[in-house]
Amino acid sequence: MKRIRTLIADDEPLAREGIATMLRTDPEVEVVGQCADGQSTVEAIRQLRPDLVYLDVQMPRGSGFEALRQLQPAEIPEVIFVTAYDQYAVQAFESGATDYLVKPFRDQRFQEALRRAKRRVRNRDEEANSAATERRARIAFKVAGEYLLVTPPELIAVEARGDFVLIQVGAKVHRVRETLQEVERRLDAKQFVRIHRSYIVNLDHVSRIAPTLYGDYTVVLSNGAKVRLSRSYRSALGRLLPGH
Repeated sequence: MKRIRTLIADDEPLAREGIATMLRTDPEVEVVGQCADGQSTVEAIRQLRPDLVYLDVQMPRGSGFEALRQLQPAEIPEVIFVTAYDQYAVQAFESGATDYLVKPFRDQRFQEALRRAKRRVRNRDEEANSAATERRARIAFKVAGEYLLVTPPELIAVEARGDFVLIQVGAKVHRVRETLQEVERRLDAKQFVRIHRSYIVNLDHVSRIAPTLYGDYTVVLSNGAKVRLSRSYRSALGRLLPGH
């Protein structure tokens, strides 16, 4: 199992060493560095890419909150704030912190926060692995004697044209000798939806939906294409409108 790379950021040497000592007994955790101020914490997070950081609130050269604000969302690890002050707890949790430890804390409370952080790190890793698998999964379409490999997020829509379909990928349209039904069987039904007898669209590429005459709707896609949502496919409307 991958060890959880952990950074300790506190301006008090004894506090840093105390946390490090408690973590050394855990075989699932690896302490990769220690910092004494806000700016070096930012630099260490970017360089070491820890999974977890124990972060003091009040430090020289930038508070713990200021350090997080300098980072991009993708750079921010799981955070356990460790401080002598309890008035920052609300701000800490609003920033997405895993937990908030007020010094002095009991070993039981420390372990409880660590268990919570471990779960969040593992969940984050699982989600990243799942996303990577989805990115690697590609669909092959035979175009002009060659195979066009398309990842599902790239595929905007598929339109039926007789014995052919038109595959919309970005700004390009490719002509493929397949039926719409054949293509539909190869697509993820959670991501792609049939809105017309001749059209399948990627939910992530739906930009706007406008009502038209006779109960129909016009669906505008990310590439500017406009597709009619016919009354016979009205049940698809709920999937096109998140939260409805």
